[in-house]
Amino acid sequence: MWQQPIYDRTKADVSAGADKCYINAALLNRLEGNSAYLAELLGPKIQTKTWVPTDLLTRSEMERILQNIQTLRDAYYTLPGTPALPETPSTLYSDINTMEQVQWSMYELWRRNAQHSYTGEICAGQTIGVI
Repeated sequence: MWQQPIYDRTKADVSAGADKCYINAALLNRLEGNSAYLAELLGPKIQTKTWVPTDLLTRSEMERILQNIQTLRDAYYTLPGTPALPETPSTLYSDINTMEQVQWSMYELWRRNAQHSYTGEICAGQTIGVI
């Protein structure tokens, strides 16, 4: 199931200790779940994990999450203006924002494309011949 990404964290949010700025099981499960959802839609194979509050985030786990998102991005498109993913796994709020924004961008583009209906003709509006 798709969960609305959060990618509007700011330095002020971090300074204020806002809940959305903590790297916890809820955030990690949202990243993993949205990656799994996109993989179902788009077809690439990725490896995800379900996090529990006592799990510790390691560098290799963050690398896997980042690689999953990159694999999905390579399989589809993003909206114009979507930032590039961070090259190195990081727990900076700006990098987490970027990861979630990339996921949102792919989903939003897929959603918009799914709303279009087509005529079913190979060449609709063709001036040669009558169908």
